[in-house]
Amino acid sequence: MELKPSKQDFEQARQAITGLIHRTPLFSSRSLGEQTGLRAWLKAENFQKTGSFKPRGVFNKVLHLPRSEQERGIITASAGNCGQAVAYVAAHQKIPGYVVMPEGANPSKVSAVKDYGAHAILHGKLWDDAYARSLELAEEKGLIYVHPFKDRLFMAGNGTMAYEIIEDVPDVEAVLLPIGGGGLFSGVATALRELKPSVRIIGVEPTGSANMCTSRREGKPTDLEAVTTIADGLATKNTDPDVFDVIQGVADNLVTVRDQDLLDGIRFLLERAKLLAEPAGAATVAALLTGAVSLPAGTRTVAVVSGGNFDVAGRLQLGY
Repeated sequence: MELKPSKQDFEQARQAITGLIHRTPLFSSRSLGEQTGLRAWLKAENFQKTGSFKPRGVFNKVLHLPRSEQERGIITASAGNCGQAVAYVAAHQKIPGYVVMPEGANPSKVSAVKDYGAHAILHGKLWDDAYARSLELAEEKGLIYVHPFKDRLFMAGNGTMAYEIIEDVPDVEAVLLPIGGGGLFSGVATALRELKPSVRIIGVEPTGSANMCTSRREGKPTDLEAVTTIADGLATKNTDPDVFDVIQGVADNLVTVRDQDLLDGIRFLLERAKLLAEPAGAATVAALLTGAVSLPAGTRTVAVVSGGNFDVAGRLQLGY
């Protein structure tokens, strides 16, 4: 089966998950517009269930499974947000849930996984390490794997966000999305291409984890030697070739932002929009504020704030 979702996939996903997730608000931001010269809106997925966009894809994936398969239990590898979504959906469906997370995972995200009733297993330094262990556990325990980005149904669930964006801002001209593994970008960008082909779609990565930007520059899937970023939700070293192909087909541009830019984006969102974003969630706003994205004045632009699971205790200890 082709990885890239179809329009039918998106429409079926909307029908499947409606009522199980929030239809998140889309706020206009005069402050962001004044600083960038754009007409700006913020898609607040930090208000989604579990604090990020992830339940969209996880619910769609799990609800497409026969009940007999669901009851075997589900597993994923996650820096935190997909793990929380898997834990939440497992609790909702009353099935076992397992999440393998890097050893340095955000403590609040680890706690949330456990609070939802799932098993949290810490392994390795990066998501890639946790992923390898999760595949072993899935085989050992006979669990159904919920991949956090390389899955057609997962992408289709994420793509339901595009419908909400178009409904709320029908004349949108540009949409910015963060890129980690690529599941959010692939799903939403593909749906946007179906709904409004003229929209400009821009992906944002941290400079210390820019595997998709590097791959695009090289013209082929390229892995990084190391990853260094505070944006745990975007920290991936390896580039999946199939996901890269989907992104290549729908992305107009990919840009990068520094970790300090992410922190400045968090501060801006909190002070000016009263939204709490995690580093990954602030990436799109950071790209606009720094000028990493160049758009004509007055462009009707939506920046997706993908998550708000901010490690408040940890950041306060750092004085930020």
